[in-house]
Amino acid sequence: MKQLWCGCVVLVMCLISIPSVHSIELSGVYKNLLFQHDNSLNQGVTTDLNRLRLQLDGGESAWQWRLSYDHELLYGGVVRDPVFITQQKIPDPTFLDLNTTIVSSQAINWRHSLYRGWLKYETESWQVVVGRQRIAWGSGRIWNPTDRFNPVEPTALEPEQKLGVDALYTTYGYSDFGSMQLLVAPGQTDRAVSRKWALRWQDTMAQTDMALWLGEIGQERVLGVDVTGNIGDLAARLEWQQSWHGLNGNFGQLTVGVDGTWTNSMFSEGLYLAVEYFYNGLPSSNNKRLVQLDMLQSSSRQLLGMLMGYDITPLWRGELTWLLDLEKTSMFIAPSVRWSASDNIDAVVFAQLPTGLAGSEFSSLNNLFAITLEYYF
Repeated sequence: MKQLWCGCVVLVMCLISIPSVHSIELSGVYKNLLFQHDNSLNQGVTTDLNRLRLQLDGGESAWQWRLSYDHELLYGGVVRDPVFITQQKIPDPTFLDLNTTIVSSQAINWRHSLYRGWLKYETESWQVVVGRQRIAWGSGRIWNPTDRFNPVEPTALEPEQKLGVDALYTTYGYSDFGSMQLLVAPGQTDRAVSRKWALRWQDTMAQTDMALWLGEIGQERVLGVDVTGNIGDLAARLEWQQSWHGLNGNFGQLTVGVDGTWTNSMFSEGLYLAVEYFYNGLPSSNNKRLVQLDMLQSSSRQLLGMLMGYDITPLWRGELTWLLDLEKTSMFIAPSVRWSASDNIDAVVFAQLPTGLAGSEFSSLNNLFAITLEYYF
């Protein structure tokens, strides 16, 4: 608790020390997620997640800042799951300790945290951001091997939730589309956080977006490549990262995919379809000890994925995520239907339906059925 409030006080003091900061906007979102699944003891349980996220944005002239603060309450069966109890004892892999559990019992888990907290200085050519932020690298639709700062598995319950990284992020724009970026994030041994730095170049040539970065994740040296272009009416994407000299040895990860929207007599509103292939040079089943928490992990070397989306009406949208283990008999299907009830209310009904033999990519996952409601203000 003490570290959380000390971190918040430091951030607030930095913000109020900026002269002429008087433009402040308050916004937020309340989310309720009700889900049913089998826990680690193969018992069917129901859990309700409630999250209130308040966000303050402010700034004046070249200075901008953001504070995003969460209160999250979990109620139900997942709180009593032995796996959940163990995970709660593991600190978040962030440099600053900006979250605290307020109440933890057999019935509820109530915690609060600083989701985002950054200060930005921006001119015509330069942008400098310091604090907890989202580093959005990678163009893949399902897997992002070049995202070594906020990786999220596509099977996550809330894949849109990005923990963020405490870092200094500097961007120099030398042209309309070209830039050089430097990112430095300190490490914290007792929180299993590796020291990271990366130098990244990105630009657009003809109709192709390209990015190249090199850096270090702890003792591991990393080279990443991200290319996006067009093949006819389709967008083609390639992401590749190669690592050397880390505790996991030398390995590479690769994603190749295409996506586009098809419109015809059957799909008058346009059917979105993305197909992606993921190669993992470091499958966890062949590795003695996966030490990185900041990388995509898989028990298989080869995975195939597909995303589909279609606007049934202006207010209703259906989506489907389909993942296939190409080496072992295993599959993951996640259908969903979204309803835009109003300008600031969204409701989603979705399921996660994994199948597979023991030891395959998705065999450790259980069926899950959920409904979520989000209210924006």
